[in-house]
Amino acid sequence: MSLTVRRDRDHRRQPWANGEGVTAEIATGPDGADPFDWRVSLADVERSSDFSAFPGIDRIITLVDGTAMELTLPDRTHVLRPDEPFAFDGGVPVRCAVDRPTRDLNVMTRRGRASASLQVRRVHSHDAALPLAAAAPLVVVVLSGCVRVCGSSGATLRAGDVALTDEPVLLAGDGRVALARIA
Repeated sequence: MSLTVRRDRDHRRQPWANGEGVTAEIATGPDGADPFDWRVSLADVERSSDFSAFPGIDRIITLVDGTAMELTLPDRTHVLRPDEPFAFDGGVPVRCAVDRPTRDLNVMTRRGRASASLQVRRVHSHDAALPLAAAAPLVVVVLSGCVRVCGSSGATLRAGDVALTDEPVLLAGDGRVALARIA
């Protein structure tokens, strides 16, 4: 795989499975497979609504634009704050409540086929480049700013752009990135 770049303008946008919103699918594995083993996407949430159910899918969600989103699950309520990943069973009913439009990043993995971790990091030009270990794959989503991804090749990414790699890379520049590691 080395380093593959996908630009924001090229992401496939599609309606949610329940028809209540739109998702920009930014990476899947295996590439283009249906059903996917894993998927990374950005969802625009215009109003409070139900999430689509994904039985057999483990899900991690992170609020990337907006101040808060309240998730009501069968056994608890969780307030999602910016850049704080929250994992849950994608098959359970979930209702989200928002005061204004938000955007969230979702990492979904098919239970027994893949797993994932997700974190949000800030990159500052006055700091040393941020080294990232290899993953199979590592999905770097630029949430804001401009970030350079350097490995055996390199690319400059802006908000919404994505780099997929299976090799160690360095991140430099000024921005905020989400890092999804798929196993």
